[in-house]
Amino acid sequence: MDQKEKIKKVIGNFVKNHNIIYKNAKDKRIKNRKAYDQNKKTKQLQKSLSKDRFNTYLDSIYKEDLDSTYKASDSTYKEKK
Repeated sequence: MDQKEKIKKVIGNFVKNHNIIYKNAKDKRIKNRKAYDQNKKTKQLQKSLSKDRFNTYLDSIYKEDLDSTYKASDSTYKEKK
């Protein structure tokens, strides 16, 4: 019985490591965990929130993203006057 469990585990790991869809999803999450988690949260909230609240949520994320990506030294940065 113990031998069967070992074989099952080895085959399971082999299948996981050679499944292209699984491997790509795992690699994307490892490379950019923050974006992956944010996309997952956005998908969940899209299902649970109304359209108005979801659009407000997207606007807040967009504004936060703009604030964090642009710096004063950036040539594309323009202050509102």
